[in-house]
Parts: sequence; C-alpha cells; structure tokens
Amino acid sequence: MRARLLLLTSLILAGCGTTPKPAEPFRIKSALEAESEGAKRYGRGDYALAARRFGEAVRIYASIDDSTGAARNRLHLARSELALGRNDAALNVLATAERDGAAGLALESLLLKAQAQLALDRGDAAQQSLAAAAGHCANACPQAATLNLLQARAALAARRVADALTHAEAALKLLQGKDEAHETGNAWRLIAAARLSAGDAAGALPAAHAALDIDRRLALPEKIAHDWLLIGGIRERVGASDTATAYRNALDVANAAGLNEISMTATQALKDIGMQKKASP
Repeated sequence: MRARLLLLTSLILAGCGTTPKPAEPFRIKSALEAESEGAKRYGRGDYALAARRFGEAVRIYASIDDSTGAARNRLHLARSELALGRNDAALNVLATAERDGAAGLALESLLLKAQAQLALDRGDAAQQSLAAAAGHCANACPQAATLNLLQARAALAARRVADALTHAEAALKLLQGKDEAHETGNAWRLIAAARLSAGDAAGALPAAHAALDIDRRLALPEKIAHDWLLIGGIRERVGASDTATAYRNALDVANAAGLNEISMTATQALKDIGMQKKASP
C-alpha cells in the first residue's frame, strides 16, 4: 500500500513539474489560416477568393504589429490582383508594401510592379523597376529566370528584338532541370515571339509549339489561346495553308473559357485572312 502511494505521489509531482505547451495565440492562428487558405485558392486558380483571404491576413498581421507578415501577404494580394487583371489595384497594394519597407521583399515587389506596369503599357516605368530589380539580383539569385522573362517582355514591347531573344533564352537556360513548367512555357512563348519579330518564322514555330505543349499539360486556357494566336501569326507570315486552323483553335478555346478579348482578336484575324483571300487573284 505504501509503495503504491509513493508511486502515485511521484506521478502527480512529475505532472505538476511539466510545463504545458502554450496554445497558439488566436490572432496569429487566424492570420496563418487566412494566408494558408489564400495560397490554396491561388493554386486552384480561384484568384478572387485568394485575394480576399490574403487581404484578411494583411489586416490581422497589421493588427498585431507584424509588419513582415503584413508585407508578405500584401505581395500575395498583389499577385492575385495581377492574375485577375486588376493591374492598377496591384500597383496600389505594392505601393503600400514598399512604404512599409519589409526587409527581404524588395526584389519580389519590384518584379510584381514591373509585371503590372508592362500589362498597363507603361514601358519606361517597367524598365526602371527592372533596373532596380537587377540591382537586387546579383550572382544568379533565385528570381533570375523571372527577371530575365520580364526583361524579355519589356524589350519586346520596346521593339528591341535582339535583347528580348537574349533574355528569353537566358531564362530558358536558367529553368532547365527545374520544376517550373509555367515559367518554361512563358520562356518558349517569348522566344517564339522574338524570333517571329526578327523575321525567323521557321525558328519561331517549334518554340511556339513547345509553349503550347506545356500549356496544354498545365491546362491553362488563356495561355493556350495565346499560343494558337502566335502559331497563326507565324503560319500567316510564311503563307501556310493551315493559318485559319490555328486562329480557329484560338477562337474555340477563348470562347469556351470566356476570354472575350482573345475571342475578338482571333475573330479579327480570321476576317483579315478572308479579306486577303478575296483580294488575291
């Protein structure tokens, strides 16, 4: 009996001496849950709900004076706004993130800013953002491929075709062996567009098909439609007989996915081909 009492007493004392693990504070847990849910929604392509959840995470982090968490989620929010085509909204979010000056996020913020500026046809502003980003990306930083892709886009928009091709090919080389199919597809598409602009339609076609193959695997309707438009443009340049097929493929994908702007572009391209055929002897 005495032995059992001693054993029970020792167990009670041992339990009293163990410090219980503190529970996660409610607001921190809520912020992490909102950020995690936003990331899941973004990965599924539900950008509107992702934006709402990232915005919620920003507010919670700000309420507990966690400037790093708030700035990180502002970048997530800006990326979601870009995916929704709300480029001005993305720039507004990024301006707030820059004002807060969170350490370690300057490069990512500049890359997102350049992306929004390019989408808004603000080429000079984008060039400034990319120049600043290059200053943060010395010695092949992890974002070097993304930087080169944006530099290629900016150069192509400015009709600096040789620079565009150089940056796009540099990005493709950096992406080799990496699980970055989305960016690899972008690189091939830019290479195709740059080669076409340089008058190398024969070299542009396989690059455009490489982009199309990747975008089909990733099931990205907007990218697929753009690829078919590009292929149509290449075929038209060389006078191929199957040009209309490429434009019709772009139109079919765009109509099915509700991409009105691409639908109008493809429709106009088909009309132009029809007019050219009527004008030819």
